[in-house]
Amino acid sequence: MHPILFHLGSFEVRAWGLMVAIGVIAGMALALRLARKEGIEEEIIYDFVMWAIIAGLLGARIWEVAFSWQNYTSDPLSALKFWDGGLSIQGAIAGGTLAAVWFIKKRGLQFWRFADIGAPSLILGQAIGRIGCFLNGDAFGIPTSSWFGVIYQPGTPAFSMYGAIPLVPAELMEGAGDLLILGILLLLLRHRPYRGFVALMYFVLYSLLRFTLEFWRGDSLLVANTLKAAQVSSLVIAVTAIVLILFRLRIEGNNPPK
Repeated sequence: MHPILFHLGSFEVRAWGLMVAIGVIAGMALALRLARKEGIEEEIIYDFVMWAIIAGLLGARIWEVAFSWQNYTSDPLSALKFWDGGLSIQGAIAGGTLAAVWFIKKRGLQFWRFADIGAPSLILGQAIGRIGCFLNGDAFGIPTSSWFGVIYQPGTPAFSMYGAIPLVPAELMEGAGDLLILGILLLLLRHRPYRGFVALMYFVLYSLLRFTLEFWRGDSLLVANTLKAAQVSSLVIAVTAIVLILFRLRIEGNNPPK
């Protein structure tokens, strides 16, 4: 684990930031490729990515602060310091989704058509971003005696919480799960019963993955000392998406887009 990969003079090149940047570029490249197949102009993708990044960062920070507000009561202004840590991927997804709704309406695009190419691109970016989390030593798992346990280096959030004991590499597990979801979504994109099916399946599959992995996460926020905040939100999102899938299947029927 190397939070700081190298220096360019006095400038620190951090693993998390670099991997997120690579994830954004890879996701955008995939979106451009899928957009060409859907007849969507490349300029639209470039414009949307800019707004999605801004909305994603805002959503990620707001989500984190909302579920851990008690940590900021003594110093409310510290809630603005997102660079000190505390960004939620679920909040980023929520922010990006709201940005997509606004952007699609503004540009007069077909919502579900746009959403179907965005879902695979998003999960690819998430998978790469989780490598950054692993290198940074955050989003870590609970202590384990298994052979795959990882001992994080001093200076990482994982070491600060647990010290030099093996932890479940939850970041890499989620990254692998994200890549599996990517493969499923790309397959569904070729055989979807209607537009929007791929986007809705993204929310179902990722929510189920996140709900499961939360049992092995060591840094998650709790709700009522039972389920974790991410598990509650994952259940709500998965159920909502399943209801929409069934509703749209009833409305659209099995009518694959041409």
